[in-house]
Amino acid sequence: MTAGWPAPVAWALSRGPVVAALVSLALSPGVHALIAAVLERRRLRPRYEFVAVTVGDPLLALAVGVGVVLSPQGVNAAVRPAVANVSVAAVLVFWVVFGLWQWRTEFRHGYYSGDQIFAPTKIWHQLGVYPLLGSVTYSAVVSGMAAPLGHAFAARLLGKAAIAIAVLGWAAANAYDRGHPKLGHPPYSWRRLRTPAKPWPVDSTTLRWYQGARSVRCGQRLGRFHG
Repeated sequence: MTAGWPAPVAWALSRGPVVAALVSLALSPGVHALIAAVLERRRLRPRYEFVAVTVGDPLLALAVGVGVVLSPQGVNAAVRPAVANVSVAAVLVFWVVFGLWQWRTEFRHGYYSGDQIFAPTKIWHQLGVYPLLGSVTYSAVVSGMAAPLGHAFAARLLGKAAIAIAVLGWAAANAYDRGHPKLGHPPYSWRRLRTPAKPWPVDSTTLRWYQGARSVRCGQRLGRFHG
């Protein structure tokens, strides 16, 4: 058992690196996939999902697990003020505010339609994934990167390199997604508790991409059939 993690993230980080990594994976893409299956009645397909979800978030889970490995007694002394209860709570609040700001901005700029913006997976992503995974990742990564190298110099240095590569990979996935729209979240009807029947109105950047991607796949299938 590890100890010494601040209260806002102790539920995820205080049971060792394997549990911490699995909790991070559950937050995203695990719960995301579950909500999509149960409420949106769809199966996640990587070609329609953002790389940040399919690749970036699992990389964060790796970073969290390694960070806890490097912090077997909890937060390392060198960064305790930065990973204290108040500091982590502030990080959590930051991600909530950021999620709300991004939510509004994406709708106003037409990236998502009004029916997409309130899809269950979108709500979870903005109000669940950002604050929960964001605060857990922050705590584990900052503590892990501040861990002394000590006698196991090579192994600990390798662990820190793994954390850095994982976080940079997550950042690269997000940067890539900005220029490569995917469906991400389908239109959703809370009155019917399901996604509406297709074809969906093409009234957002992501829905236009989705229509184009489906048209290409249909063309490829027809080409194989006639070939």
